[in-house]
Amino acid sequence: MTTTPDLSGWTVSLDLWGTLIVHGDQTAVTDWRVAEFTRVLDSFGQARPRAQIRHAVTAADHLALHRQRHDGTQPTIGELLAGILDPLAVQATGEMLSVLEVVHTHAGLRGCPHPIDGARDALRALAGTGARLVLTSNTLSTSPQVHRQLLDDLELSPFFADMLFSSEVGLAKPRPELFATVAERAHTTPERVVHVGDDWLTDVRGALDAGCRAVHYQPTGRPARPGVLAITALDHLVDAVSAVCLPAGALPVTESR
Repeated sequence: MTTTPDLSGWTVSLDLWGTLIVHGDQTAVTDWRVAEFTRVLDSFGQARPRAQIRHAVTAADHLALHRQRHDGTQPTIGELLAGILDPLAVQATGEMLSVLEVVHTHAGLRGCPHPIDGARDALRALAGTGARLVLTSNTLSTSPQVHRQLLDDLELSPFFADMLFSSEVGLAKPRPELFATVAERAHTTPERVVHVGDDWLTDVRGALDAGCRAVHYQPTGRPARPGVLAITALDHLVDAVSAVCLPAGALPVTESR
């Protein structure tokens, strides 16, 4: 008979993209954004070749993601749009920006993101331990409002006592301040926070540097890094979180295939 661990008093912070849900068809996302940018610019008398627009969109996305992952910089939607429009020498009006903001913030839905296998069951089991569950997600083009609606549609929202999105906090993982905010809003200390995520730099290294504990979700089955517990499937989530919550000196065992 399986015993449910008691994790009352602990806060479990979970990454979203790549940990609980997948992006889906990223090509479809880019194609739709480029097509809509092309249409909007044309309708406002600022037509540009589609190839130039595609280059501007992809280059801006890559630069924003790089700065976020390595510096914890969180661009505003205005800065994201400027990163696309400025290289195109587009003189944007307020009305044009309003239309493009909708396009930009909703484009990610075109990839049909969906939960990773076992995500709902894992969250249900984790919630059953008495731990406080918090969603801690970096955001770029997809706005917090769209994220919340997506989580509602995917029936993931009810599991979380709180949701932190980098564009609302004003900075991003791996910045320690973001993890400190998780603890502060849970009325606890970083030592009582376990963060789970698939990205070594932003999720694992970021959490550990902030004084939290961490579980590395590695569905690819790559070898775990020394001293960090890793899992390859979400059905191991409760056991993994329980292991890192053991008293100091307990040695977690890395799960592997």
